[in-house]
Amino acid sequence: MNKKFLFLLIIILITSLACSFNVNLPKIAIQNKQTFDIKLPIPNDRDESELEISMGAGELNLSGGSDMWISGEINYNIPLWEPEIYTKTEGVRISQKAQDQFGFPDNKIVNDWNIQLGEHPTDLEINAGAYRGNLDLSGIPLTRVSISDGASQGKIKFDQLNPVKMSSLHYKTGASQVDIIGLGNANVENIYFDAGPGSYTLDFSGDLQRDINIEINYGLGDMKIIIPEGVPTIISVDGGLNNVELRGTWNVSGNEYTLEGSGPQLTFDVNLGLGNLQLITQ
Repeated sequence: MNKKFLFLLIIILITSLACSFNVNLPKIAIQNKQTFDIKLPIPNDRDESELEISMGAGELNLSGGSDMWISGEINYNIPLWEPEIYTKTEGVRISQKAQDQFGFPDNKIVNDWNIQLGEHPTDLEINAGAYRGNLDLSGIPLTRVSISDGASQGKIKFDQLNPVKMSSLHYKTGASQVDIIGLGNANVENIYFDAGPGSYTLDFSGDLQRDINIEINYGLGDMKIIIPEGVPTIISVDGGLNNVELRGTWNVSGNEYTLEGSGPQLTFDVNLGLGNLQLITQ
């Protein structure tokens, strides 16, 4: 990539991230920390349920290991952010009364969500403001995952195989830094990734069970796609000013990049504007 172009890209990216993450907090009432407990049993009237998590700016830690369907606690110190649980036809919605965007919480503002899921098949939807996320989805039976946030610093990992088939994983974010690790274990059919300026890593390591169709759209920043050796892969890249860096043995024909292998295939449709795309096999 031309050095002047790279320097311009870095300046634009830093400026964009600064605008997204450094927000002047308005005056809001802060109280002593409160704890909202979550204890929801496994439904006995259906085989699959929907869980919607809707939160403002804060921190979300989500993992498996619960002996219930959903358990955990939410710690907060802003009265307007008191959580509520709503019962839906096919599941529940855990939401805050007010979700105004105040930027990432500082040392005075507390909005920490610590949630564990059990072995009940779940359609998971997360809607958040500017938040930090640590989502360990390893081994959780997830039938669908949808995540939408304004901006995030997040890590999502699948260290163990999803025991059920996931129809789709959809991640939509603003200016963010997101790593999704172990996508080969997600047991997913379709992945949609839409992002604003930022830095992103999609790692497809794991026990790949089926063909995956992946659509990626981002306008500015750095994207890494990591493919294990021996996995057949086709990546089509469209867009404006962009740079594609290759690591490993790739076959190149125009805007198409392929890997030979056996077993389930990964098929990518990548649309980017001004950015850097790293294709890595290891």
